[in-house]
Parts: sequence; C-alpha cells; structure tokens
Amino acid sequence: MIKKIRNNLWNIISCGLPMNYCIDVLRIICMLNIIIILGGFFLILLGAVAYIQHQYTLGTVDIIMLFFLMWLFSFLKKSRNYHRVSFIGTGTILVFYGFLIVLGGASNTAYIWSFTYPLIALFLLGAGLGTMMSLILLGLAIAVFVSGPHVAFIASYHTDLIIRFIPSYITVLLFALVMERSRNIVQERLTMSKGHLEESNAEKERLIHELKDKIDELKVLRGIVPICASCKRVRNDSGF
Repeated sequence: MIKKIRNNLWNIISCGLPMNYCIDVLRIICMLNIIIILGGFFLILLGAVAYIQHQYTLGTVDIIMLFFLMWLFSFLKKSRNYHRVSFIGTGTILVFYGFLIVLGGASNTAYIWSFTYPLIALFLLGAGLGTMMSLILLGLAIAVFVSGPHVAFIASYHTDLIIRFIPSYITVLLFALVMERSRNIVQERLTMSKGHLEESNAEKERLIHELKDKIDELKVLRGIVPICASCKRVRNDSGF
C-alpha cells in the first residue's frame, strides 16, 4: 500500500518519467510540479483568508493565479516541455510577486513571498537568466519602496523594513547563485568523467579485439607449424 502511494506520488511529480531518466530533466520537472502543487495549496488558503478579511482584489488575484497554476500543471503533464513551462511560470511568478509588493497585502506582509523568488528563478532558469529575473524583482521592489509614500495606490513600507529587506534579498540571491553554480560545476565534472570513462572503455574494447586477433593468428600458426607436444619446440623436416 505504501509502495503504491509512493509510486503514484512519484508519477505525479515526475510526469510519469522513470527514475533512470535524465537527472537534469527530472530535477526541473519535479521542482516545477512541487512549486505548482505547493503554490496552489497556499493560494487556496491565502485567497480564502483575503476574502474573509474583505481584501477582494488580493483574493481575486490569488484565485486567478490558482487557475493559472492548474493549467500549467496540466500543460506540463501533457507536453513535458519544461523549458517553456519554466520560463512562463517564472515570468508569471515575477509579475505576481511584484503585484504583492505593490499591493502590500495584509499589514504589508505580502512582500515576504519575494524571498522565495531567487531560489525558484535560479533553479529553474539557470544562473544567468535566473539572476537577471531576480534582479528585476529587486529593482521593482526598490521602485515601490521609493514611490510608495508619494503614490496613493502603492503600499508604503517602513524605512526599517526597507533597510533589512534589500540585504536579506541579496543574501538569498547570492546563496542561490552559489548553489546553482556549484551544481553546474559538479554536472560538468561528471560529464567529463563520463567522457573519459567512455574513451577508456573504447580503448579497452580495441585492445581486447587486437588480443583476440593475435590469439586467432596463433591458433592458425599452430595448425600449420608442427610443434612437439612435449617440449613445445618446432619439429624440423627430419622429425627432430
């Protein structure tokens, strides 16, 4: 029973791909599905809380985001096009987190979700594009912090929060960048080791074939040249 449940969960998270599939593809697909499932669960809870607190704009956006994640989950399962899903999903989350920072949410706490963005962006899009997307969100947050006190529909944040938010976000971004770069280095080294191993195996196969050819030649020579069964010396024409 437990094994069946575990297999079913794996099929859902991996879109039915076997465990021996390409590890990098499995990593991205599993991360996408986990983000979608967790995001959908939290959106249901937070959307309900937003409606209870009469924050109808935030609740409506949460529900729209929930339906979008449901569509994304279905599209990924059918197409397995993780490149497109990663880009669309990461871009949409960027817009959604930007909206949360602008709106502020309950007691101006919605910005907290933005700390998860560097992890999502870098792990799904890679170090280069992921860092750029994370910096875009940071730039948007700084723009909101600056314009908040002067624009009516933008949330206004306390200076103490702003001072702590920016270095905290940059710290998360740097940690995510180091982790992603380390993973890339390990992957490159594994690929190089695999290439050297394949070359070594090919050389070994070549030597085995050469040895077999030599053995076959010796067998042929033994059939032609008379060799004494006792002393292993070649007999001459006189029989000695």
